Amino acid sequence: MCVCIPQILQRLVVLAAEALPVLEKQLMDPRGPGDIRTVFRPPLDMYDVLIRLSPRHIPRHRQAVDSPAASFCRGLLSEPGSLSLMPVLGYDPPQLYLAQLREAFGHLALFFYDQHGGEVIGVLWKPASFQPQPFKASNTKGRMVVSQGEELVLVPNVEAILEDFAILGEGLVQAVEARSERWTV
Repeated sequence: MCVCIPQILQRLVVLAAEALPVLEKQLMDPRGPGDIRTVFRPPLDMYDVLIRLSPRHIPRHRQAVDSPAASFCRGLLSEPGSLSLMPVLGYDPPQLYLAQLREAFGHLALFFYDQHGGEVIGVLWKPASFQPQPFKASNTKGRMVVSQGEELVLVPNVEAILEDFAILGEGLVQAVEARSERWTV
């Protein structure tokens, strides 16, 4: 069983609390815009890190909750001498990047992404990942050695991890924003 279930449940509670006033407002004003998609606009203030993606590489950008001001023909291949565009099968850089993040850093963090046009990947640090671990050469992935008393322990090297987020997503990632200081405890 995943130890991150409380974090996911907390996330669901926050989303439900954000959605309720929007739905109530729409139900009380039948002549209003009535766009139910706004319920799915995620609050970003609860994440520890935000990875902002380039809209040019998001194939379902037009499906976003908030319609983009400018849209691109992403994932389309133009044949020479033809005016028609052909979709490129499997062209989804954000999903590939997300899979890489989860594989490399899933032991330290949870990654949340709206696959329907989302421009942000939200990162939540797993609380247990910040507990000092006994030094083992096989346990150094994403961690650095620090001295705690007379003992060597491993703690997450967050600055290097954030840099790795940007390097892994080169060309796709516009910015990596650290939004909490939990790792300095």
